[in-house]
Amino acid sequence: MDDLLTAREVQDLLKLDRITIYRMVQDGRLRGVKVGQQWRFAREEVERMAGGKRPASAAPVPADNGLPVHCIQTIQDLFSDVSTIGSLFVGMDGAAITQVSHPCRFCQLILSTLSGRQACQQSWRDYAQNSRSSYMTCHAGLQYVGAPVSDRGEQIGLFISGQFYLHAPEPAEENQRIQRLADEHGIPFETLKQAAASIPVIEPAQRSALEAWPFSASRAIQSILRERAGFMNRLQQIASLTQIP
Repeated sequence: MDDLLTAREVQDLLKLDRITIYRMVQDGRLRGVKVGQQWRFAREEVERMAGGKRPASAAPVPADNGLPVHCIQTIQDLFSDVSTIGSLFVGMDGAAITQVSHPCRFCQLILSTLSGRQACQQSWRDYAQNSRSSYMTCHAGLQYVGAPVSDRGEQIGLFISGQFYLHAPEPAEENQRIQRLADEHGIPFETLKQAAASIPVIEPAQRSALEAWPFSASRAIQSILRERAGFMNRLQQIASLTQIP
């Protein structure tokens, strides 16, 4: 399993300043996961970079199609800070457009491996393309709830929040699932089992609010996209007026 490094440790290994590290995260040269307000990075990938090699386990950076990713990330981070559950914005192909906000320790461990990231992306892709319900169960057995995000009448992605259980798992079944995940992704069973103990169970009384939250975030994102479209239209009008015949 890849150990996770702090931003400061990455600075020391790569001999770079903090601003450069965060620029690398933004442009996709460096992959990380966000834990609360702090970034964590896979040691194996950073050490490859320190040795002058491109990280073999780095997932391809998705095209953002001109989306205001920074604004979307800010909304998402605020959503997770308030709700205390993980969230992510994915495209229709399942590729992550934002960085995961507030990942639980269990998901953080899985996302720290190449095979784990690939399995998560496949779950996101299946959900974005085949979702017939607000809820999804991912490859790791955790539940998510999602809301579609549209731009100019076309669905462009899905705002998903989750990393929880809707019902407390049966211990024997959970142990079997954790053992399977540990074997598939090269994570020590006991480490993954300890992390699973912190996965929250959503009580029935909380579910109506839980279902509404992603739709509120989706509406906020769509509002930004509408403002962006209007701004671009105004720029085009100005450009056409200032063209010399």
